[in-house]
Amino acid sequence: MSNTVSAGDWVTIVERESVAADIKSGLYFPHFAGLTGEIGKVYDDGSLTVVVSLNSLPDDVRKRHQTGSDALRQDWLDKLSNESRNKLSSAEKKFALTYTILTGHSDVVKIEKPASEIASPARKTLEEIEADEQEHLQQRTK
Repeated sequence: MSNTVSAGDWVTIVERESVAADIKSGLYFPHFAGLTGEIGKVYDDGSLTVVVSLNSLPDDVRKRHQTGSDALRQDWLDKLSNESRNKLSSAEKKFALTYTILTGHSDVVKIEKPASEIASPARKTLEEIEADEQEHLQQRTK
């Protein structure tokens, strides 16, 4: 596969031995090896950001990331006034943090987007439907 990559491409981080230059640049860590994700931005210096697929994280790291994301979301919602919170859509209330890393261009290999990352049409949960209904009713009473 070609190693010419651009924003939006899916890549996997290569496995290789860490060298002294990696410590100085901070662009490669062996524990990144095997992670997959979508390139967010490519920089002129040869570095790039990869928005890591949470599905490629080890279970313990994924759980810790999810716990932190949930805690930050709840903290943010708790700090909003009731009025502000009620104006948010159900999607806005469910934001999720991304897991983004900075790495070198030479440390990624372009791949096809994994099937597990292709979104199926989203179906609203019962909670989302009820929240939307409540929001609609509140708008009608104004």
